[in-house]
Amino acid sequence: MTSIPIGAPVWSDALTSDLAADVPFYEQLFGWASMDAGEDFGHYTTFGIPDGSGGPGRPVTGVMPCPPGMEASRIWNLQFRVADCDAAAEQARRLGGTVVQGPEDVGEMLRFAMLEDPNGASFGLVESKEPGTGFGAWGEPNSVAWVEYRVDGVPAEAMRFYAELLGWNVNTPPWEDASNPKPYAAVSAAGDEREFGGCHAAEGWELDLPPQWNVMVAVEDTDRMCERAVELGGSVAAEPMDVPGLRIAGIATPTGTIVGIQSFRAWE
Repeated sequence: MTSIPIGAPVWSDALTSDLAADVPFYEQLFGWASMDAGEDFGHYTTFGIPDGSGGPGRPVTGVMPCPPGMEASRIWNLQFRVADCDAAAEQARRLGGTVVQGPEDVGEMLRFAMLEDPNGASFGLVESKEPGTGFGAWGEPNSVAWVEYRVDGVPAEAMRFYAELLGWNVNTPPWEDASNPKPYAAVSAAGDEREFGGCHAAEGWELDLPPQWNVMVAVEDTDRMCERAVELGGSVAAEPMDVPGLRIAGIATPTGTIVGIQSFRAWE
């Protein structure tokens, strides 16, 4: 089980217009097992890396049917861990964010709220009430390994809201060009040197898209996973490309939900 610091990503999930289509796609693509929580919980389905326990294994993400009248999300939602959801939601308001849903309890497991930051990007806050709530794996193959924010502007400025709300460290990585007026911003939780995500300045076609968080799943071979996604009835939403140390791409489920994938590559 991973240890999730306050301020770090704690969970990610998505809505789907067709649970029966997306569940086997995820299972076959990433090798996950799944568990449907049943009608009382809206058939929320948790995916995990099998560990021989008989359930879904170590949890990595979730998906649930889209409620009537609501449009299914095109990306995975992302939530961050907080000590007090109500206090954090109020602080987000003071910093210019908007509370869209909650705070509210989910059984006895957690208290959560969904918000939008000052740029309009969606994110969630989760106060864990039971040990083990959240990701059971992080950074290993077929688990979430990185979260990425895109903004038409200066990345460090876009991350200031989160730094004040969640106590993040915001740093410019050593590979960044010193002459770049909009350098990449890498982020980590307070008291934890391990970076879990970052923010980049939008370029080209990205300038037509709104600011948002994207979730990246680690895989062994990005190109092969794109081919496999198509074989399973999905599609390639963003063709494979190289970035410092990684090869990344975007794949879409049969219903159109997009998730990022990444694999390590040797430095040239």
